[in-house]
Order: sequence, then C-alpha cells, then structure tokens
Amino acid sequence: MKAGTVGSRWDGRTLTYLERRRGARFQPSYAYLSYDFSAIGGVKWHMWGGAMVQDEVRELTNILNHWHEALHKWQAWNDVIEHYGESAKWELREEFLLALAHQCMLRPSSVRDTMGAVATNAMHQVRLASESGYKDYLEGEPKRFDKRVRYLSRHKKERRLEKLVSQWPEGEGFMTSLREIDSPEYRTNTSDYRNRNSHFIGPRLAIGVTHKVVRSVVQSTELVKQDGGTYISTPMPGEWTVAYGFGGTPALDMEEARIMNLQQYLNARSCYKKYWRLLEAGMASMACSE
Repeated sequence: MKAGTVGSRWDGRTLTYLERRRGARFQPSYAYLSYDFSAIGGVKWHMWGGAMVQDEVRELTNILNHWHEALHKWQAWNDVIEHYGESAKWELREEFLLALAHQCMLRPSSVRDTMGAVATNAMHQVRLASESGYKDYLEGEPKRFDKRVRYLSRHKKERRLEKLVSQWPEGEGFMTSLREIDSPEYRTNTSDYRNRNSHFIGPRLAIGVTHKVVRSVVQSTELVKQDGGTYISTPMPGEWTVAYGFGGTPALDMEEARIMNLQQYLNARSCYKKYWRLLEAGMASMACSE
C-alpha cells in the first residue's frame, strides 16, 4: 500500500466534519450540565452517605454530558455525509458514525435505570440522615445473611422509588419525568431498537432490512359458510396456531433517529433538573455540616 493512501482517502471529509463542528450550532443547544455539587457538602449525612451521593451524581452528570456531546457529533456527521454519493455515505457512516449513533440509541434505557438508581440511593441517604428510626434497608435486599438478594424489575424498582420520595411534593414531578425517558412511544417509533439489539436482532441504521421472515402465535380461524354460499374467516375461541409470514423491519433513518434520540436526551435533562430539586428539598430537612 502506498504511503498516504489511507489518510488521503479521509482527509478532505474529516476536515469538512471538523470545520462543521467549529462553525455551526448543534442540538441540544443548551450548555453542558454543571459539576457544582457543593450543596451536598453543606449538610450532615449518615456515615459516608454524602460522599456516595456526590460520587453518583457526578457520574450521572458525566453520562448526560457525554450523550450531549455525542448528539452534536451525530448531527455534524449527518450534515457532512448528506453531500456525498451513496457509496461514500456508506463508507463514512461505517467509519465514523454508526458506532456513535448506536451508543446514543442505547442511552434512553440505560439513563432511565441509572437515574432511578441514583435517586433511590440519594433519597434513601437523605431519609437516613433526617428521620429518626428510619432503617438502612431497601426492598429487595436480604433481611438475613442466608437469604439471596432479590433483583427487582424496572417496574418494581420505580414503584419502590415512588414510595421512597412520596413525602416530598417534588417527588411526583420527578417520577413523571423519569417515566418519559425510554417511553413506550419512543420504543415503538424506533422499532424497539435497544431491546432488540440487546437480546435478539435489532433494526439497522440507515441501510438494511431485518426479520424478513416472521414467526408468530396467533388465534386460530376457520372458514364458516354463509347463507349466500360464501365463506368468512372466523376466530376460534381459545384456539391458537403458529403462523409464518414475510415481514421485514426497515432500517431507521439516521436523521429521524437523531431527532427522536435528541428528544429523549431533553427528557433526561429535564428529569435530572427535577432530581436536583427533589434532592434539595430533602437536604432542607437535614442538619447543616459543621
């Protein structure tokens, strides 16, 4: 291979991308989330509770800021790639964009679970520090040494969190906002991208069709003769059968997917702000640190 062949192949395109990154405004247009967590150190926590809460909110902030940056890169590459022919588009997506976009598409589900876990730990620590007689126990943990940890589903974890924060007015708004992340509508509109890619075969990005043949269990039917001599397909109560058919899950459009993912980021950002309001409400009942 001649020297410079590989580099020259991408130099012009990557330069266009870098110029685009420097010279344009991208979504989300907000500033990155702040790393000022000084309020957490202003109150007296149970044992190492304050350090844990601060560490976890810092990591949550890192995750959201990384997602923020990735969305900027996604938009910039979409803008650059649009000006090339199909063959070059495919090469550029493979080289620079697909892994980035895939990571963004997994974020809503993981951020919802992370946000819920961070809030659970933080508000549990708030109650330990502020309520006499509150026990250091969370549902699902063993009460005896010889018992196993009971791992909860997302629904049960969020129900546990809802009970935990129910005493604060800010709790309801936080829980409503949390459930807007990785919503059923988003999962439907993205062909359940995260779950299908994590557990089976998911839809592709930009190009390609998956699940061309579909196996499904459906209610059985029978042809029932009508008075005029025709037949009509009628469901058979309680009877089921296996059916095969040609289906096909089309690829997600890169720009449409970005816009849907951006909205999920904005939902997560809004939830993060409500988490802080909830945490501040909880800390208001705690003693000041010395």
